Amino acid sequence: MIRASVSIVVVLLLMNGLLPVVLAHEPGYEMTIPQVDVPPEIDGKLDDATWKVVKPVEWGNINTGGEVNRDQFSRSWAVYDNTYIYVAFDNMDPNMDKLTTVSPGHDSEVWRDDAAELFIEPRHLGMEPYFQIVINAANVTFDDENGGARAAWEPNLESATQIYRDRWTLEVSIPFKDLGFDEPPVGKTWGWNFNRHIVTGVGIWTGWSTTGPSFHTPQRFGNLTFGMLQTALQPSSKLAAVWGGIKSPWVRCPEQQ
Repeated sequence: MIRASVSIVVVLLLMNGLLPVVLAHEPGYEMTIPQVDVPPEIDGKLDDATWKVVKPVEWGNINTGGEVNRDQFSRSWAVYDNTYIYVAFDNMDPNMDKLTTVSPGHDSEVWRDDAAELFIEPRHLGMEPYFQIVINAANVTFDDENGGARAAWEPNLESATQIYRDRWTLEVSIPFKDLGFDEPPVGKTWGWNFNRHIVTGVGIWTGWSTTGPSFHTPQRFGNLTFGMLQTALQPSSKLAAVWGGIKSPWVRCPEQQ
């Protein structure tokens, strides 16, 4: 009887928002990112030493099941400093002549184009609020705070893209302050996902962590941890040293094991 009463009290507290609800994120999708002292240049070229030091995650999971062909896989990187998170995408595609970028401007339906997406859930509870950033191959942006400011959320993003024969690439920096943090959350884990819309060919929605029919499934985001290791780079962007003995523990992705 006492146990039943306690259970009822807990349920009532959860219903009234007085206790946090911690929901599991998708198992098997974890990455730990390092802090850098020299940030990458946001030009979309991916030739910075940063991206050569940090191992990317490779992904091509179709959100409704299965994988795309290897020539449509993506690679994604992330690092941070005291002010920003830096993210890079390398999106392979054998049908670049069919690349679609027709969105008229910022905060339009950019996700209908060939676009890369980020889902960021700092509270790590598997629920709203969470942030969504969409950037197409022409560097047109969309940003939204689901469960919060919605389209009124306007982060001070810097982004750039490059178009190549068999791929398109993207770099973006996101200020911590626009995610609600005055300093980097070293040692903390956030809910996180890399996603992509491949319009060329048949039109496919892919991701790193498998979220099912909708990207908007925060309880199935992956896990991104802000590591305590620091990667030291020379201002010339050539590798100087790697502190802490980094051993490439950045990824655990089932299809790559």
